Amino acid sequence: MSAWLVGKTINKIMISDDKKALLFQTDSGEVIAKADGDCCSNTWIESVELPARGFPAKVLAVEDIEMPDLGSPDEYECIAYYGYKITTDRGHIVIDYRNESNGYYGGNLSWPDDNYFYGGVYGQNLSTERWVDINGG
Repeated sequence: MSAWLVGKTINKIMISDDKKALLFQTDSGEVIAKADGDCCSNTWIESVELPARGFPAKVLAVEDIEMPDLGSPDEYECIAYYGYKITTDRGHIVIDYRNESNGYYGGNLSWPDDNYFYGGVYGQNLSTERWVDINGG
């Protein structure tokens, strides 16, 4: 879990076109969070729930949260469900991200200066970082 955003004011959030990274535009610059997966797995950002009262939003706290296990659709071996909650003075931001693997691997969000961004054996977790707007962002 990263405290990179605590105390910052988020003005906008964008997602990469491949759903593998988020760009937070803040009052003190940009912060990028990357979806990362262990060795032979693939991680992506499924959805982002924006604060009810919009932006700008000052970050008060961040935390990993448990997400319901919705099972694995037929086209995947095993899906793991992860969540990250950013509490702001304008409401919560909830990031739903997922990892697909054979059941032995997992995923996470990697923040600036995290030394464990892996990218995957075949670069399957490397983002294009071509940013698009999130509705309402």
